[in-house]
Amino acid sequence: MKKIILLLTSIILLYLNISAAFADELEVYFNDPYKNSKDRTIQNMILKDIKGAKKTIDLATYNYTDTKTAEALIDAVHRGVKVRMVVDEDNYNKKVVDDLRSGGVSVISAQSNGLMHAKYIIIDNAVVISGSANMTLASFSYDNNFMIRLESADAAKVFTAEFEEMYLDLIFGENSPKTKAAPAVKLKDGATVYIRFSPDDGIDDMIESLISAANDSVYMLAYSFASRDIAERLQAADDEGLDVIVICEDSKAYTDGGGQCGPLSEEGLAVYVDGYPDTLMHEKVIILDNSVVIAGSYNFTRSADKRNDEQVLVIQSRDVADQFLAEFDKILEEAK
Repeated sequence: MKKIILLLTSIILLYLNISAAFADELEVYFNDPYKNSKDRTIQNMILKDIKGAKKTIDLATYNYTDTKTAEALIDAVHRGVKVRMVVDEDNYNKKVVDDLRSGGVSVISAQSNGLMHAKYIIIDNAVVISGSANMTLASFSYDNNFMIRLESADAAKVFTAEFEEMYLDLIFGENSPKTKAAPAVKLKDGATVYIRFSPDDGIDDMIESLISAANDSVYMLAYSFASRDIAERLQAADDEGLDVIVICEDSKAYTDGGGQCGPLSEEGLAVYVDGYPDTLMHEKVIILDNSVVIAGSYNFTRSADKRNDEQVLVIQSRDVADQFLAEFDKILEEAK
């Protein structure tokens, strides 16, 4: 635990403006695809914020097919809310996206050699919703996903700057300029949140450093995992006697080019695949020493690090870690 605290302090000194802003609240939302009926936890949270928006909504998503949130965004436009959206070019011509444009939402298509794979919403320059879920019914109800809701004008300012780099400046992926990393956001309960974007902020290097600093445990949920460098850090942590467990998405664990789930399993690490082949374990999470969580849209791949637009929150909070640990244990219980 001390190594993690020291490392996070070093990140502040090396990469951050050391001033911290205070936010009101952070909440984590998980869906439960194991229910007999559709779980609308994430969708309902997003709908509530869209319906409560007064002035602005900015949204970045890889894919958009969900009609309920689309209708809510169009209703927001009709009541005078300015709604802007960036979507990956592969999904720009989806019917729901066409409907959004027809309804007055200003939508642009990302243009890059990678993916516009980020998944976040900014409401009234005051609330940020960030996580692993695309704006699709599958993401909301059928696949394992999470979204983190953060009330913070300062966090919203950081996300808006990244959003407008895409929406206004039309800069995507590997063309994104290197900028000074954002200041830490300090929550009233003592938790600290670091906001990072790819490929701007060297997320792979940061993850490697945090794994190396772990003292007791590293638990990982990986939809796609092909980073050899991260795999080597996990192997080193396991060799040092840490409790290292990796859960991979079943459909990708042993088929991804350069995938690391198979090699790590062969080396004796505790590697599992999720136990529901009809759904996706779409989460991208690392929990360190039961106290630090790395969570976002970022798959553990070279493309995510070097070419894609992605977002990650690094959260230092035992309470938040406990919530992700409960999610990890739920998926592990069904894994094989």
